[in-house]
Amino acid sequence: MDHSRNLAKNPASDDEKKILRNFVAREATPEERDSFLVKNYAHLNDKARGVFREMSATDQFRVIFDGPMKESRDAVEILYGRVKRFLDMELQLRALSSRTGNEQEKAKKQPSAKMQELSVRIAHSLANPKYEEVPASERRCSGVDQKLEDTTPKLLEGTVKGVGGVIEAMQKKYAMIKGERLRVVNETKDLWKLEGEKTVPKAQVNTGWKWIIKGAEDEVKKKADEQARKKAAKEEEARKKAEAAKKAEGAATKGRSKSKDRSKKDKDKKEKKDKKEKDKTKKAKDSKKEKGKSRRRSESETEEEEESEESRRKKSSKKVKIGKKSKKR
Repeated sequence: MDHSRNLAKNPASDDEKKILRNFVAREATPEERDSFLVKNYAHLNDKARGVFREMSATDQFRVIFDGPMKESRDAVEILYGRVKRFLDMELQLRALSSRTGNEQEKAKKQPSAKMQELSVRIAHSLANPKYEEVPASERRCSGVDQKLEDTTPKLLEGTVKGVGGVIEAMQKKYAMIKGERLRVVNETKDLWKLEGEKTVPKAQVNTGWKWIIKGAEDEVKKKADEQARKKAAKEEEARKKAEAAKKAEGAATKGRSKSKDRSKKDKDKKEKKDKKEKDKTKKAKDSKKEKGKSRRRSESETEEEEESEESRRKKSSKKVKIGKKSKKR
């Protein structure tokens, strides 16, 4: 079939019409129905399977024709949607198969000049609105300061712990959800009877349920706020003390470092002074030793000269004696 031609102007051929007429719903066989239920068992709940079985054989074919089911939230809606889509397709196919080519496209009716002018004026007013204040005498409300009625549902609160009081579920239990509140209407030896024919064990108070006393929550909240405020004040005080201690420790550390630097400088000065004194003392000792050495050296030289002089005198006296003796002879 040539899909490129305009089907609105060119009618289908006899063979094409025959194919289009045959391409409509038929009755599904029991084998097809059972096969569809088995293959799509995982995606059809009990309700959807019941709806499919109650459908006519033709509608069952329309559902099966669309292929296997997929996972979805509402399988029943998917089944009816498949039937609707197939019916729409049938109508289109029948319309195509019954065309003769003599249909003429109806020309769209043009609006009158007055209607066109009115449309332009309406569009202009919507695009450029002009707001005017309503006089106070013509207003139907009290103005922008009007307070709306609070429609928030009020939570149940009791005044006693017993019949006539109110309890709140602390967990999903007793056929109640967490946070649900009910009024106590009667009691037995071990149970409190609630509205809606529900009961709670008396022994499970403050574990599975609790009493709701009017004003008690505000008192608890007030105490919690007071404790939180005291805790915050203590933490702030501890923080300030820690900061003060840190500053004091920093000052002390700075003072110790300064004193260490000062003592180190004093020590260096003392060491330099002691070194100078030692050097001076050493130089004095060395000079004294040098003087002693030079004195001893000069004394030894003097002694040597005296000894040599004495030896010369002795020699000269011997020579004189020897000459005298020789003369006497």
